[in-house]
Amino acid sequence: MLPSACTVDDLWRVPAAVVRRAGRAALDAQRALSAILERLEVPVLLRDDGRLTFFPHDPADVAAIRAAQTAARTIHAHLQAALH
Repeated sequence: MLPSACTVDDLWRVPAAVVRRAGRAALDAQRALSAILERLEVPVLLRDDGRLTFFPHDPADVAAIRAAQTAARTIHAHLQAALH
């Protein structure tokens, strides 16, 4: 059975409010988040509401999506820790 499309919140953008507070650290985080998404070789559609829908072809694509989400969450956690 083929994996189905999955829609997730956009973890690959640093919110504007965080950019204003974190400055350079937020810009560095945004570059890292963009690189993660660009390296992900799974078709993706950005939705108007800011979410992304991925269209995995096989279990390896699903694993890559999960790994990208984990990496993005890690970057956000480090950025939040730097703000406190």
